Order: sequence, then structure tokens, then C-alpha cells
Amino acid sequence: MDFLDELESMAQVAIQQPQQLDEIDSDDIKRWQSLFGYTYTQAVQKIQEHRTDLSRLLVTDSHWDIVCVEKEAQGYDKEAYEHSCSLAARTSMAVPQKAQGKASKPSFYLLKLEGPFSDVAHVKSAARLLETPPEFSGTDDSGEPTIFCKVSADTKEALLNYLSDQGTQFQPTFVRYSKAEKDLSSWSAYPTLGIDATMPQYRVNSMDDSRLLPSQNQYPVWYFFYGTLGDPSVLKRLLGCEPSYRPASVARATLKTWGGKYKALVESFDDKKEVQGQAFLVENLDQEHCLQLYETDKYDVVRCEIQLNDKKLKGLTFRFIGDVDP
Repeated sequence: MDFLDELESMAQVAIQQPQQLDEIDSDDIKRWQSLFGYTYTQAVQKIQEHRTDLSRLLVTDSHWDIVCVEKEAQGYDKEAYEHSCSLAARTSMAVPQKAQGKASKPSFYLLKLEGPFSDVAHVKSAARLLETPPEFSGTDDSGEPTIFCKVSADTKEALLNYLSDQGTQFQPTFVRYSKAEKDLSSWSAYPTLGIDATMPQYRVNSMDDSRLLPSQNQYPVWYFFYGTLGDPSVLKRLLGCEPSYRPASVARATLKTWGGKYKALVESFDDKKEVQGQAFLVENLDQEHCLQLYETDKYDVVRCEIQLNDKKLKGLTFRFIGDVDP
């Protein structure tokens, strides 16, 4: 947001200011106590701070019209909802950008349901889990239909210890579950290629801000491909359809390699840096899931601005998060 946009946003907030800040309705105080756990004094102070903060996040009337029925049922009015959005945004903005090459993600595995672990109930009991692990349908090495469940590395260790204690010779089948993470914030621009979302100039000031696009579950959605996914034979094998590409590029990015041969798109904070590739419209979650599994957890999904001919589109791409070749 540039300086003039910032001033306009502050002016819109100022117009909505109540004339007498000292007179806070008792219902408002009770509402904030109930919703946010404030004491009476804290609620009064927070309401006053909110109403005098000209730089606060502004919920537009159009956005409030969409969510008001749900939020009013939860006890919110528009002002309290604005405050909750501001709290969530500050929490999200406090999360630092992921350090390239320093990523340390928890490992997950797909466990084939068979033998002592013939269903998820047995898995839950053996590993002493609080929740039942999710199931997935798939095929084994012989192409036969098989049911798997997803477990963490800690759960895997607990299951192996359980088998050891039982004195059984059964060998469970674990398959490494490696998937590119997609976790798009609904309160900030994080994660966006080549942008530090904690910087003031990239702060989101409205729930209608275009920096929040694409959203986590928005489909269809444009993706930028730069490596093997730009090969139509690869994409056809993954998605089972004839791919339709469009020449495109993304800024604030550069290409490296990892493993001596694989292309790795990493971000650059230089606006002049760009990478040429292909744009592809991903139609649904199933297609996206296939792409995430193909790229593995050495990548994550980030927002980006795709240059397509003479126009720019809000889209996504796979950013490498491992160690690149020197």
C-alpha cells in the first residue's frame, strides 16, 4: 500500500470515529469482556485504543455484510469483529519469514492397514493416540487397492515399540509422506514470493486487500511452473488431462539447482529479478494435491504475481526451501 492509500484508509477510519470516546456503552464493554476475556478496565481501555487507532485494520461494509450473520450469532458486532481481525493479523505478522535452507518440518508416513494394524482403531489404541489418524485409499506395489493411514514420526516409533513389546515378527509397511506445504494466511500476505510480510509497507489494512489472494481454498487458481511441471507429458501423467499452458513470468525470483540437476525457484528481494516459465490453471483441490505430492516437502506453496502477456494475475508457485547447490 502506498502513502496515498494509507492516508485514505486512515481517513475512512476517522470518519467512523464516535464523537464522545468517554461514553462507552455498557453492552460494548460486556461484549469485549465475554469475547476476549478482558477485565472491565481492560475492556474500556481496549475499546478506547481501538477507536482512536487510525491505522487499525478496517473491515469494509461489503465484507461485514458477508460475515455478519455468522459473527453476530457468536456475539460480535462490527467493531468487536474488527478488533478480533486486528489481533489475528498481529499474531500472524509476528511470525518470521521461513529461513531458506533452515526448514525443519515434522515427518509423516502412510501406514498400510494390515496385520495387527488392520484398521485405524487398532492404530489409535496401539500408539495411545488422542485422535484417530486419517485414512487414505491407494494401491500397493502389485496394484491392489489398499487402505493407509497417516501417522507422525513419533506415532511410527510408538507403533514399532508396541510391536517389540508384543514380541511379534510382523513388519509394518511405512511409506514416507512427502508433500509441499500450503498454508496461506487469511490475515496477512504471508507467504508471498519475494515479500517480507512483516514489513509495514506490505501490511494488510482490509479484509478485501488483494494481497490476501489467492486464498487457501480458492479454485480454480493460477500456478506458475518453471521446471518439469512445465513439461506437458509430466503434467498429463500427473493429472490425466491435456495441459494448456500460457507463457508467463514471476518477479522477485531466481532459479538455482539442488541435487546437481533439479531446478529450484528461490525468492529474490530484487524487483528486477524474474523467472520465465508457464502459467497453468489448477481446477480443483485434487489436482493441487497431486502437484504438492509431486514437488515433495522440499518445496512450499507461496503466493506470487504472475505476469501473463500484458496483465498480472494473483497466483501461486512452488518455492524451494532446502539447500541449493553452491
